[in-house]
Amino acid sequence: GWDVSEFAGQNAQLRVVDQATGGWGHLTLDHVMLTDTAAVPRSDEETVNLVVNGKVVRTATGNDSESLDWASWNVKEFVGQQAQIKVVDNNRFGWGHILADEFMASSTAATSRLQSYDWLDYGRDLYASVSFGNMPDNKRVMLGWMNNWDYANDIPTSPWRSAMALPREVTLTQTPDGPRLSQSAVKQVDKLDGKVSYKDNKGGPISAGAHQLPAAASGQVQQVDITFAPSTAKKAGITVLGDGNSSTVIGYDATTGKMFVDRTKSGNTAFHPAFASVENAPIALDKNGNITMRIYLDHSSVEVFAQNGLRTITDQVFPNAGADKMALFAEGGTAQLKSLTVTPLEKAMFLPKKK
Repeated sequence: GWDVSEFAGQNAQLRVVDQATGGWGHLTLDHVMLTDTAAVPRSDEETVNLVVNGKVVRTATGNDSESLDWASWNVKEFVGQQAQIKVVDNNRFGWGHILADEFMASSTAATSRLQSYDWLDYGRDLYASVSFGNMPDNKRVMLGWMNNWDYANDIPTSPWRSAMALPREVTLTQTPDGPRLSQSAVKQVDKLDGKVSYKDNKGGPISAGAHQLPAAASGQVQQVDITFAPSTAKKAGITVLGDGNSSTVIGYDATTGKMFVDRTKSGNTAFHPAFASVENAPIALDKNGNITMRIYLDHSSVEVFAQNGLRTITDQVFPNAGADKMALFAEGGTAQLKSLTVTPLEKAMFLPKKK
């Protein structure tokens, strides 16, 4: 639509011009009208909406698949009101349709199919893992590419496109839910350990807010071992690769029972719309109510091994230049730090030649 109020009272022509000479094509024009209201583009949405008092208050979309999966809304705030569920299909492009089935009210949220899987790694950047058997001591070692095809060609690196994750020893561990895969960096990684730069075995309360650690804990290539109890905090953990304005946040969310890596403000996240993200993994507190994490930091990656490797999250991050600060944090209450050790790591490659 055009606002032509400034031309009121003048003569006008509507001229349709097609001077294209390349390929097959044409102009299609229809329904030209003069009106007091602006034209509104036709909706092309495909959604399932919850409508209360004529207003859409909840909406859900699919994942472009014919495989049905659960989605759920918390509608507690609308108890006692009348509602409608509207299935909307305004898409006119190509072949397509909406599949919807089994609407129900329940006291518990539905679990999507993705949430029901026991994932090898809950991060965005461990792809095409290959494991090697018949290793010394009958160990099985796994290697994965630390990248994601959603944005692999756009990551801000040159000339390389990411790296391999640390080689991992994988074993089966018996848990209350049955045997589960556990992972740990191979023992050869220990040879990269430098001298411990920061250690706190006394611990203490982590009050609400962020609490920067001493300069001795700063670094971009290091191993971080932390044990903490969430206690009354809704969220608690540690931030790494920070500079006061950005950081990667690693922690535990007591409201969901999940650990998480939040890279939405980790530095350079704008190079692709799919990059900024929060990854999480279901995790159980140990018998003492603690979370234990071993975190490997590199210039552009974070690998988190929690509860003796029963859960892992592997993510690329691209921190701002010089971002190397570390801080403890808690939200909605007080957490308890039990221990923290920071160990710088030496280079594993591109070493100077020995004379």
